[in-house]
Amino acid sequence: MSRTLNAQPGQALAEWRAHWPVVLAACAGVAISTLNSYSLGVFMQPLQTAFGWSRAAIASGQTIAGVATVLMAPLVGGLIDRFGPRRIGIPGAIMLCLLTALLSTSGPSIRSWQGLWVLLALINVTILPNVWTAAVTSRFFAGRGLALAVTLCGSGLGSIITPVLAVRLIDALGWRHAYVAMAGLWGVVVIPVLVLFFMGARDQKNYVPVQSPGGKALASAFEILLTGRFLRLALATVLIASVIVPLAVTLVPILSSRGLTRGEAARIASLMGVASIFGRLTIGYLLDRVNARVLASIAVCIPIVSCLMLIFNGGSHAAAIAAVLATGLSLGAELDIVAYLTSRYISLAHFGLAFGALAGLITLGGAGLGPLALGSTFDHFNSYVPALWVAIPMCMGASLLFLTLGAYPADAAMKSRGA
Repeated sequence: MSRTLNAQPGQALAEWRAHWPVVLAACAGVAISTLNSYSLGVFMQPLQTAFGWSRAAIASGQTIAGVATVLMAPLVGGLIDRFGPRRIGIPGAIMLCLLTALLSTSGPSIRSWQGLWVLLALINVTILPNVWTAAVTSRFFAGRGLALAVTLCGSGLGSIITPVLAVRLIDALGWRHAYVAMAGLWGVVVIPVLVLFFMGARDQKNYVPVQSPGGKALASAFEILLTGRFLRLALATVLIASVIVPLAVTLVPILSSRGLTRGEAARIASLMGVASIFGRLTIGYLLDRVNARVLASIAVCIPIVSCLMLIFNGGSHAAAIAAVLATGLSLGAELDIVAYLTSRYISLAHFGLAFGALAGLITLGGAGLGPLALGSTFDHFNSYVPALWVAIPMCMGASLLFLTLGAYPADAAMKSRGA
């Protein structure tokens, strides 16, 4: 692997000294944005018991959010590029907490659940990773890989805290009050941090916009989103997101279907967060030193290990732990690499738009269609195994697509520190 962009330790250290509060706040934003994704698997059984809803019907809430994200994320990304991430992310986080609490009013009709998810869908597009990473990419160049990794460790923190917290709150308060308590606890911790520290370059009054590569403004969004390189990046992203994210958010019911109790499954699944943090920090360190497309092609094959362990030995604690750790490592690498590749192949002047489109695809495949497909597979076969077999060639396809991206653009404008 060639050292195409060498890290500059002195510059990177200066960036960290100046802007570490932005990374802290962005990490908190990513963490709260995963609130409903990582709690849905835990709430499935109580909702099914209370109302008789199928798992596919329950998962349809995230499908609604996924479709809305694909349609709206590029638009929101354009707003980030114009107005800055602060004006988008903070109101979105507040509304997320309020609407999560309102999920406690669902039932007995599935329409009430789906109606609330329509509202959540409109809010989810304002708290996608492109919001939080836009602030970080605008502050870091030499240390961007590690800064993005630390930021996106927020999803690992969410996967550690949320499933176990949801189980305990449901057991203590029932599922309705658990939704209210969970939203309140996350809001009290995260919102003040965002208000105090979340500030990207575009949020400053003296910000001067960055020129696109070569100093030429792109005529339209289609010039960004319809290039061959971006389309390959997008297809690779949606393939791997359709494997990793559904696998991560459905681990508790998958492990439960293999013979573990819900409590055992939740405790083992919480290890995924530790593994994802380790994976993210390791990948972030490497991204500043080696070619990201090569790292990507390797990292997206790790879920194959998880699938095989769950298929053949999912009933044992050791196999379950191995599958969870492998899932966490790949989850830690996936989004970081996509964000980094976007910031290197697309002008930072259009990072919000480009990564917004990719975030929409991640949400559609990962949080929308993927869980729905897994739920439908279980409803039809009473097993998740057929879906796990399908995931293996999807990982291989994503790996090959990342390898086709080629070298980073050589234009000096890509090194601009504005975003």
